[in-house]
Amino acid sequence: MIKSGIYPKSSVDLLQLVSKIQKDIKDSEVGAIITFLGVSKEKSTVSDKKVKSVIIEAYKDEADKIIEKICSDLKSKYSLNSISIIHLEGEFLPTEPIVTVIVAAESREQAFKAIIEAIERYKKEPPIFKKENYTDGSSQWIF
Repeated sequence: MIKSGIYPKSSVDLLQLVSKIQKDIKDSEVGAIITFLGVSKEKSTVSDKKVKSVIIEAYKDEADKIIEKICSDLKSKYSLNSISIIHLEGEFLPTEPIVTVIVAAESREQAFKAIIEAIERYKKEPPIFKKENYTDGSSQWIF
C-alpha cells in the first residue's frame, strides 16, 4: 500500500488508489471504510473571482512527517484499523482530485470522527500551500 504523504500529481491516480486501498483492507474486524476525496473547485476560497486552476506546493519532507504523525495519532486515538492521507501537488483544474483520506475502523462512529479530524488537521498542520489562478489572469497564494 502507498505510504501517506505528498506525491506529484502525475505519479498517482487518486481514484484508482482509493479503489485499491479499499480492496486491500481485508481485516475481518473492519465494519466501516470511509473515504474523503477533496477536489479543486471553480469558486475561490478567498475572493469572488472564478478559479481557472490551483497550484499546490509543499515542503515534502516536513509535510510527509506531519501527515504520518496525524495518521499515527488518529490511529491510536480512535483505535483505527488503518488510515491513509494522500495529498497531491501540482496544477489542478476545477473538479480534479487533490487529496484523499481513507479510514478503516471497527465502527462507523470511530471512522467518521477520525476522518473529520484528519481533514481538519491536514488542512492546518503540514506545510502545504495553495495558489489560486483566476480567469481574469490574476493569482493569489492562500496561506
